Order: sequence, then structure tokens, then C-alpha cells
Amino acid sequence: MLLSSSDTLLEVPIDDPQCGVGGIMRVMKRRDPVAGDQISIAIICPEHGYKYFEEIPENIGEEKMVVIEINSPSDLSRKFLKSRDAIIYIPEIGLVSTPRSAAVDEITTVDGLLEKYIDHLEPLCGETENPERCREVVEWMKRAMKGEERFTLIIEDPSGRSRELDIKM
Repeated sequence: MLLSSSDTLLEVPIDDPQCGVGGIMRVMKRRDPVAGDQISIAIICPEHGYKYFEEIPENIGEEKMVVIEINSPSDLSRKFLKSRDAIIYIPEIGLVSTPRSAAVDEITTVDGLLEKYIDHLEPLCGETENPERCREVVEWMKRAMKGEERFTLIIEDPSGRSRELDIKM
């Protein structure tokens, strides 16, 4: 979505060590169709080609917990918005996934989330404290992706922005 000039709230010239002289910091407001109102900060350095972009959600609310029960293979395609602040739990395997510093808001499905965890975890199993337990968890996730495991996906979000989505694809 392109921003019109009316979306710009503030534009300030900046000079700093990374940008040099002639940089611009632009603060804008935009509406994301799923995530809602966002405040965007862009730093643009024309001489060096350096650009920085950050979005801050405007609609931060009270802490929220989203619970998704996975009882059949069709439940694996349920979609949700996971905010960058959210913690993911799968109690059946003791999974607790906390956000990393570079986390971003994302829209995914239950099986998409499992696939991401498998892709990140499986290559590291041999280097963990308990490689056998790690491999058991990965195998459980693979079975879950085939609809062979029933489980609960819990999204605990201190910003209150995470939610299940009803998007037709």
C-alpha cells in the first residue's frame, strides 16, 4: 500500500554517523488491513542508499490469550496473527517459544508454525543438552503436521494484538 502525503505525520532532516548529511526521518500513519493502525518510522539516506523501517502498532491493548484446539487435520489450516510480543505454548510437548529481539508480527497457519519450528529445531538437536528429547519433539511435530496428534496451541500476547483470523484463501 502506497502512502499519500496526508499519511505523513512528521518529516525531519537528520545527520548521523550512518546516514551522513541529508538524511530524512519520516513518521507516517498507515492502516494495515489485518494488523490495524500502524505508526511507521522510516529513515532514508539518499547519498548512501541506507534505509531503516520500523512499524509500531497503534492498537496495543490489554494482555490476551488465544487458545486454538487442534482435533482434526482441517484444524491445521486455521490462520492467526501472532504479534511480535507473543509467547507460543504447546503444552502437550512442553514447548514454550518466547519472542526474539528481531521478531515481527506474522500471519501464519498452525501447520506453518509447526513447519517453522521443525526447520529451526531439527538441525540443532545434536547440539542440545538432550538430543534424544529434541528428536522426539521434532518427530511429534511431524506427526502433528499430518494430523496424527491432537494438541492445544496457546498464544499469550501482552500487547493484546494476536488473534485467530477468518481469511479465505
